[in-house]
Amino acid sequence: MPIAAVGLRWIKDFLGLSKREAEGDLPLHTIQPAPSTETGYGHGTSTPCAESLFLLLCYDEGRWATRLMQLDLVTVHDASDQALFRILRYNYESIRGKWRSRFSLRTLSWIKFVHFELYGNEFVDIRKTDDIPPTDHAEYRYSPAPPDVMPPIGYKRIMHLYHHPEHAGAHSICLSRFPKKLKEKLRCCPIQGVNPGWGLQFVEGWDERKIWIIVFIIFVLGSLLVAMMLLIFGRSLQDAFSVAAYMATTTTVTVGFAHAFLP
Repeated sequence: MPIAAVGLRWIKDFLGLSKREAEGDLPLHTIQPAPSTETGYGHGTSTPCAESLFLLLCYDEGRWATRLMQLDLVTVHDASDQALFRILRYNYESIRGKWRSRFSLRTLSWIKFVHFELYGNEFVDIRKTDDIPPTDHAEYRYSPAPPDVMPPIGYKRIMHLYHHPEHAGAHSICLSRFPKKLKEKLRCCPIQGVNPGWGLQFVEGWDERKIWIIVFIIFVLGSLLVAMMLLIFGRSLQDAFSVAAYMATTTTVTVGFAHAFLP
Protein backbone atom coordinates (compact mmCIF):
# COMPACT_ATOMS: atom_id res chain seq x y z
CA MET A 1 0.00 0.00 0.00
CA PRO A 2 1.46 3.47 -0.85
CA ILE A 3 2.75 5.50 2.04
CA ALA A 4 0.45 8.42 1.16
CA ALA A 5 -2.64 6.19 1.34
CA VAL A 6 -1.57 4.75 4.70
CA GLY A 7 -0.98 8.22 6.07
CA LEU A 8 -4.37 9.47 4.81
CA ARG A 9 -6.17 6.47 6.42
CA TRP A 10 -4.38 7.07 9.72
CA ILE A 11 -5.42 10.72 9.72
CA LYS A 12 -9.11 9.80 9.06
CA ASP A 13 -9.11 7.22 11.86
CA PHE A 14 -7.58 9.69 14.27
CA LEU A 15 -10.14 12.43 13.42
CA GLY A 16 -13.05 9.98 13.68
CA LEU A 17 -11.92 8.79 17.13
CA SER A 18 -11.54 12.35 18.34
CA LYS A 19 -15.05 13.21 17.15
CA ARG A 20 -16.59 10.23 18.96
CA GLU A 21 -14.74 11.12 22.17
CA ALA A 22 -15.99 14.72 21.95
CA GLU A 23 -19.58 13.58 21.60
CA GLY A 24 -19.28 11.11 24.46
CA ASP A 25 -20.03 8.24 22.07
CA LEU A 26 -23.81 8.58 22.85
CA PRO A 27 -26.58 8.63 20.25
CA LEU A 28 -28.75 11.76 20.50
CA HIS A 29 -32.08 9.95 20.53
CA THR A 30 -31.36 8.47 23.99
CA ILE A 31 -31.41 11.90 25.64
CA GLN A 32 -35.07 12.50 26.59
CA PRO A 33 -36.76 14.82 29.10
CA ALA A 34 -37.79 13.23 32.37
CA PRO A 35 -41.51 12.62 32.83
CA SER A 36 -43.45 14.67 35.36
CA THR A 37 -44.07 12.86 38.66
CA GLU A 38 -47.22 14.88 39.27
CA THR A 39 -49.22 14.17 36.16
CA GLY A 40 -47.73 10.93 34.84
CA TYR A 41 -46.58 12.32 31.51
CA GLY A 42 -43.80 14.58 30.33
CA HIS A 43 -44.43 18.26 29.65
CA GLY A 44 -44.67 18.73 25.91
CA THR A 45 -43.93 15.08 25.15
CA SER A 46 -46.02 12.00 24.45
CA THR A 47 -43.93 9.61 26.56
CA PRO A 48 -46.29 8.19 29.22
CA CYS A 49 -45.25 7.24 32.71
CA ALA A 50 -45.98 3.76 34.06
CA GLU A 51 -48.47 5.25 36.53
CA SER A 52 -51.84 6.23 35.04
CA LEU A 53 -53.89 9.16 36.29
CA PHE A 54 -57.62 9.67 35.71
CA LEU A 55 -59.69 12.82 36.19
CA LEU A 56 -63.25 11.83 37.14
CA LEU A 57 -65.93 13.98 35.50
CA CYS A 58 -69.65 13.87 36.32
CA TYR A 59 -72.26 15.15 33.86
CA ASP A 60 -76.06 15.23 33.66
CA GLU A 61 -77.89 12.82 31.39
CA GLY A 62 -81.55 13.72 30.96
CA ARG A 63 -83.45 15.35 33.79
CA TRP A 64 -82.43 13.24 36.78
CA ALA A 65 -79.51 10.94 35.91
CA THR A 66 -75.83 11.75 36.35
CA ARG A 67 -73.09 9.72 34.69
CA LEU A 68 -69.33 9.41 35.09
CA MET A 69 -66.64 9.99 32.49
CA GLN A 70 -63.03 9.14 33.39
CA LEU A 71 -60.48 11.20 31.50
CA ASP A 72 -57.14 9.44 31.01
CA LEU A 73 -54.57 12.20 31.53
CA VAL A 74 -51.87 10.20 29.75
CA THR A 75 -53.66 10.95 26.47
CA VAL A 76 -53.40 14.71 27.01
CA HIS A 77 -49.62 14.67 26.28
CA ASP A 78 -49.09 18.05 27.94
CA ALA A 79 -48.90 18.84 31.66
CA SER A 80 -50.35 22.34 31.37
CA ASP A 81 -53.64 23.94 32.37
CA GLN A 82 -54.10 25.16 28.83
CA ALA A 83 -54.13 21.60 27.46
CA LEU A 84 -56.29 20.43 30.35
CA PHE A 85 -59.07 22.97 29.79
CA ARG A 86 -59.01 22.44 26.04
CA ILE A 87 -59.62 18.72 26.54
CA LEU A 88 -62.31 19.43 29.17
CA ARG A 89 -64.14 21.68 26.74
CA TYR A 90 -63.80 19.17 23.92
CA ASN A 91 -65.19 16.32 26.03
CA TYR A 92 -68.13 18.36 27.34
CA GLU A 93 -69.09 19.51 23.84
CA SER A 94 -68.81 15.90 22.63
CA ILE A 95 -71.19 14.79 25.39
CA ARG A 96 -73.81 17.40 24.58
CA GLY A 97 -73.53 17.02 20.81
CA LYS A 98 -73.07 19.68 18.16
CA TRP A 99 -76.74 20.37 17.39
CA ARG A 100 -77.90 20.13 20.98
CA SER A 101 -75.28 22.66 22.04
CA ARG A 102 -76.41 25.05 19.34
CA PHE A 103 -80.18 24.91 19.93
CA SER A 104 -80.51 23.90 23.58
CA LEU A 105 -81.68 26.48 26.13
CA ARG A 106 -79.34 24.98 28.73
CA THR A 107 -75.63 25.62 29.05
CA LEU A 108 -72.68 24.89 31.33
CA SER A 109 -72.94 27.09 34.43
CA TRP A 110 -70.22 25.78 36.77
CA ILE A 111 -67.54 23.12 37.18
CA LYS A 112 -67.48 22.04 40.84
CA PHE A 113 -65.48 19.77 43.11
CA VAL A 114 -67.75 16.92 44.23
CA HIS A 115 -67.83 13.73 46.27
CA PHE A 116 -70.04 11.05 44.72
CA GLU A 117 -70.97 7.40 44.83
CA LEU A 118 -70.53 5.26 41.72
CA TYR A 119 -73.21 2.70 40.87
CA GLY A 120 -73.50 0.26 37.98
CA ASN A 121 -73.48 1.41 34.34
CA GLU A 122 -71.37 4.46 35.28
CA PHE A 123 -74.27 6.21 37.06
CA VAL A 124 -73.31 8.38 40.03
CA ASP A 125 -75.04 10.02 42.97
CA ILE A 126 -73.59 13.39 43.96
CA ARG A 127 -73.31 13.39 47.75
CA LYS A 128 -71.40 16.57 48.53
CA THR A 129 -70.03 19.64 46.75
CA ASP A 130 -66.84 21.54 47.58
CA ASP A 131 -65.19 18.30 48.66
CA ILE A 132 -61.93 16.50 47.83
CA PRO A 133 -60.42 13.20 49.03
CA PRO A 134 -58.81 12.98 52.48
CA THR A 135 -55.09 13.67 52.47
CA ASP A 136 -54.30 10.10 53.51
CA HIS A 137 -56.36 8.50 50.71
CA ALA A 138 -53.97 6.22 48.85
CA GLU A 139 -55.91 6.18 45.56
CA TYR A 140 -55.98 9.92 44.85
CA ARG A 141 -53.39 12.62 44.35
CA TYR A 142 -53.52 16.41 44.49
CA SER A 143 -51.26 19.21 45.67
CA PRO A 144 -51.10 20.96 48.07
CA ALA A 145 -52.52 18.41 50.49
CA PRO A 146 -54.41 19.51 52.48
CA PRO A 147 -55.47 22.51 50.39
CA ASP A 148 -55.05 26.01 51.78
CA VAL A 149 -58.67 26.95 50.99
CA MET A 150 -61.79 25.17 49.79
CA PRO A 151 -62.45 24.90 46.91
CA PRO A 152 -58.79 24.65 45.81
CA ILE A 153 -59.58 26.69 42.67
CA GLY A 154 -62.29 29.37 42.59
CA TYR A 155 -65.28 28.47 40.42
CA LYS A 156 -65.21 31.73 38.48
CA ARG A 157 -61.53 31.09 37.72
CA ILE A 158 -62.35 27.58 36.48
CA MET A 159 -65.14 28.85 34.22
CA HIS A 160 -62.95 31.62 32.84
CA LEU A 161 -60.21 29.16 31.90
CA TYR A 162 -62.81 26.79 30.45
CA HIS A 163 -64.01 29.49 28.04
CA HIS A 164 -60.52 30.97 27.52
CA PRO A 165 -57.96 28.15 27.91
CA GLU A 166 -55.28 30.26 26.23
CA HIS A 167 -55.19 32.42 29.38
CA ALA A 168 -53.97 29.46 31.45
CA GLY A 169 -50.59 29.42 29.74
CA ALA A 170 -48.05 26.67 30.36
CA HIS A 171 -48.63 26.47 34.11
CA SER A 172 -50.19 23.42 35.79
CA ILE A 173 -51.76 25.00 38.87
CA CYS A 174 -55.29 23.68 38.28
CA LEU A 175 -54.01 20.31 37.11
CA SER A 176 -52.03 19.81 40.30
CA ARG A 177 -54.94 20.89 42.53
CA PHE A 178 -57.61 18.75 40.85
CA PRO A 179 -57.99 15.34 42.57
CA LYS A 180 -56.80 12.56 40.27
CA LYS A 181 -57.50 8.83 40.54
CA LEU A 182 -54.32 6.75 40.56
CA LYS A 183 -53.36 3.60 38.64
CA GLU A 184 -56.77 2.52 37.29
CA LYS A 185 -60.30 3.71 36.62
CA LEU A 186 -62.86 3.82 39.40
CA ARG A 187 -65.02 0.68 39.40
CA CYS A 188 -68.30 -0.17 41.07
CA CYS A 189 -67.80 -2.55 44.01
CA PRO A 190 -69.29 -5.93 42.98
CA ILE A 191 -70.18 -6.77 46.59
CA GLN A 192 -71.62 -3.52 47.94
CA GLY A 193 -72.86 -2.28 44.55
CA VAL A 194 -71.45 1.21 45.15
CA ASN A 195 -68.03 2.84 45.39
CA PRO A 196 -67.16 6.38 46.58
CA GLY A 197 -65.18 8.75 44.39
CA TRP A 198 -64.05 12.37 44.02
CA GLY A 199 -63.77 14.56 40.97
CA LEU A 200 -65.43 17.39 39.07
CA GLN A 201 -69.04 17.93 38.00
CA PHE A 202 -70.33 19.77 34.94
CA VAL A 203 -73.25 21.75 36.39
CA GLU A 204 -75.76 22.93 33.79
CA GLY A 205 -78.28 25.76 34.01
CA TRP A 206 -80.52 27.87 31.86
CA ASP A 207 -78.84 29.93 29.16
CA GLU A 208 -80.44 33.24 30.11
CA ARG A 209 -78.78 35.16 27.31
CA LYS A 210 -80.16 32.84 24.65
CA ILE A 211 -83.60 32.77 26.27
CA TRP A 212 -83.95 36.53 26.38
CA ILE A 213 -82.69 36.89 22.80
CA ILE A 214 -85.47 34.52 21.68
CA VAL A 215 -88.03 36.35 23.82
CA PHE A 216 -86.97 39.70 22.39
CA ILE A 217 -87.14 38.54 18.77
CA ILE A 218 -90.46 36.70 19.05
CA PHE A 219 -92.45 38.84 21.44
CA VAL A 220 -91.05 42.36 21.20
CA LEU A 221 -90.13 42.61 17.55
CA GLY A 222 -92.94 40.21 16.60
CA SER A 223 -95.61 42.19 18.42
CA LEU A 224 -94.45 45.45 16.81
CA LEU A 225 -94.49 43.80 13.38
CA VAL A 226 -98.05 42.53 13.91
CA ALA A 227 -99.22 45.96 15.09
CA MET A 228 -97.74 47.65 12.01
CA MET A 229 -99.33 45.10 9.66
CA LEU A 230 -102.75 45.60 11.27
CA LEU A 231 -102.44 49.35 10.83
CA ILE A 232 -101.48 48.91 7.19
CA PHE A 233 -104.54 46.73 6.53
CA GLY A 234 -106.91 49.30 7.98
CA ARG A 235 -107.28 48.28 11.60
CA SER A 236 -107.46 50.91 14.29
CA LEU A 237 -104.50 51.82 16.44
CA GLN A 238 -106.27 50.39 19.49
CA ASP A 239 -106.87 47.02 17.82
CA ALA A 240 -103.31 46.79 16.58
CA PHE A 241 -101.70 47.40 19.94
CA SER A 242 -104.23 45.22 21.75
CA VAL A 243 -102.88 42.26 19.76
CA ALA A 244 -99.32 43.38 20.41
CA ALA A 245 -100.00 43.65 24.16
CA TYR A 246 -101.48 40.14 24.17
CA MET A 247 -98.36 38.74 22.54
CA ALA A 248 -96.14 40.52 25.04
CA THR A 249 -98.06 39.16 28.04
CA THR A 250 -97.57 35.57 26.88
CA THR A 251 -93.81 35.92 27.39
CA THR A 252 -93.90 35.01 31.10
CA VAL A 253 -96.15 32.01 30.49
CA THR A 254 -93.90 30.70 27.70
CA VAL A 255 -90.70 31.03 29.75
CA GLY A 256 -92.36 29.33 32.72
CA PHE A 257 -93.58 26.47 30.52
CA ALA A 258 -90.09 25.92 29.12
CA HIS A 259 -88.59 25.93 32.61
CA ALA A 260 -91.11 23.37 33.89
CA PHE A 261 -91.18 20.86 31.07
CA LEU A 262 -87.88 20.99 29.24
CA PRO A 263 -85.18 18.67 30.72
